[in-house]
Amino acid sequence: MGMRSGKALKVKKVAAKKVVKKAAAKKHAAPAKAAAPKLVTKTVTKTVTKTVTTDKNAKLRELAQRIIDVTVANDEAGMFALYADNVESQEANNPPLVGKDALREKFAAFAQSMSDGVFLPRSVAADGKTIMIEWDGRMTLVASGRIVEMREIAVHEIENGKIVRERFYYDPTTLAP
Repeated sequence: MGMRSGKALKVKKVAAKKVVKKAAAKKHAAPAKAAAPKLVTKTVTKTVTKTVTTDKNAKLRELAQRIIDVTVANDEAGMFALYADNVESQEANNPPLVGKDALREKFAAFAQSMSDGVFLPRSVAADGKTIMIEWDGRMTLVASGRIVEMREIAVHEIENGKIVRERFYYDPTTLAP
C-alpha cells in the first residue's frame, strides 16, 4: 500500500509541474495581436421642447395696480374709467347701488363727509375674475373733526377688463360721527 500511494503522489507532482511550466511559458510568450478598435458611430436625435408659461392673471394684476394707482392719487376720473356702465357697488351692510350715476352720487357723499382721506394698499390678490385689495385708510370726519383709521377689504369682480361688481367690507361704526 505504501508503494502505491507513493506512485500516485509522484504522478500528481509531475502533472502539477507540467501545468506550472505551461503557465510560465504563456507568461513569457509574445502578446497576442490586439484587435483593431471598432469605429462606432451613433446618431443621436434630441428633441428640445420649450415650455412657455403664460400668466393668465397678468392683465388682472395690471388692472389691480391701476385701481391702486387711481385710489392713492384720488383720481376720480381715472377711477370711473375702470367701471362697466352697469356696475353694482355695495358698501358694508348697505344695499348695492347700480350704475355709474349711482356710483358718482356715492363718491360725492363720501367726499362731503370726509376730508384728508388717504388709502394705502396693505395686500392684493388677483386671480380668475376677482381682485381683492386690503386697504388701510385714514381720514377726518367733517361733521366732528375726528380722525379715524379704518381697514377695508374691497372685492372687485371683473368682466371684459372692467369692474362689474364690487363689495367693500369694513366696520361701519368707524365712520359714525
